[in-house]
Amino acid sequence: MRERSDISLRGLAVGAAIIAGGIALSLAAAALITAHVSAPATGPSAGEAPKVEGPALQTAARGELASFMREKERRLASFGRVDERHVHIPIERAMRILAKGREK
Repeated sequence: MRERSDISLRGLAVGAAIIAGGIALSLAAAALITAHVSAPATGPSAGEAPKVEGPALQTAARGELASFMREKERRLASFGRVDERHVHIPIERAMRILAKGREK
């Protein structure tokens, strides 16, 4: 007597047909897309490099950084108005206020 197999050949054939159909559909879609795209299918080395417009390199990076840091330090050590509802206070004073609030 023959032993019955757990694998259905019909199911296997249907699964293989679905996979093959999916691959064929994907290839057809890719062919349609490339046929309708106007950009040439060239590699990255073809043509000229793109011209990038943007900010120039810093000529005095250390000086600009020092100026930036002085501005930030001045802001941290001063009083001032941010807008109509908000003000800023020196960081040392803000830390003392917070420390007193936690002592209570």
